[in-house]
Amino acid sequence: MKRKVERISAAIVEILKTIPEVDSILLNESTETDIVNPYFFLSLDVYCSGSFPDINKRRQLFENAGAFESSHVNVKDRFFMEDLPVRIEYKEKNRIDTIVNDNEGNLWAFHDNGTYMFYRIQNSLVMYQNSDWIVNVRKKISNLPEAFWGALRESSMRSLEHYLVDLNSAALNSDNLFYIVSLSGYLKYLCSFMFVINRKFEPSRRRLANQIMELEILPENFLGRFDSLIRENPEFPPERKREVAKLLTKSLIYLY
Repeated sequence: MKRKVERISAAIVEILKTIPEVDSILLNESTETDIVNPYFFLSLDVYCSGSFPDINKRRQLFENAGAFESSHVNVKDRFFMEDLPVRIEYKEKNRIDTIVNDNEGNLWAFHDNGTYMFYRIQNSLVMYQNSDWIVNVRKKISNLPEAFWGALRESSMRSLEHYLVDLNSAALNSDNLFYIVSLSGYLKYLCSFMFVINRKFEPSRRRLANQIMELEILPENFLGRFDSLIRENPEFPPERKREVAKLLTKSLIYLY
């Protein structure tokens, strides 16, 4: 199966290389997942100079693919190559350069997905490069200033505290839907904060649960409290989980 994944990945890259605007092609680590795992898919980031090829051109390039569909929000295509799910996302080099060169002035870029953008750049396998651009970007993000991490730390803590207030309110009012939404937001920014404190980029949310446990810097009793928040357990109803979240948030203060 590994040979099949390598063969199909290489074939896709050969097709993408024919696009004149393509500078770099990266294969994301989702490919390392076992092929029978529901999380498995081939994911490629295609960094372009100038405009992207339009959807008709992209469809023609992969005319033998099955179930081709494209997102109208991002320039992203999904299809099946043989029986393997494939996702290709086209990205502008200039946009990446803007964020990398002025990371503190573009904190908005990290609000929804944390530093996952940088994680993909740093940890993906370079399948093709037409210049030294991706090498230089990797060098820059491997040596980000302390001010960047500090700004992200404050931003994630503010969002964390906001969702903690909502979590308290939802639990006290027995509002199940708002409780779930608030707990989800709380966990999202809790993870962001922990990766920032450890000066590490966030992985995809499929890998968060495993990688957060491996972080070097963790507050006291973090693993047990975190497990209590993510696990469905009758012994930890919303009222009790909100108390755990309050204790966990208080313990984060000592990491500053």
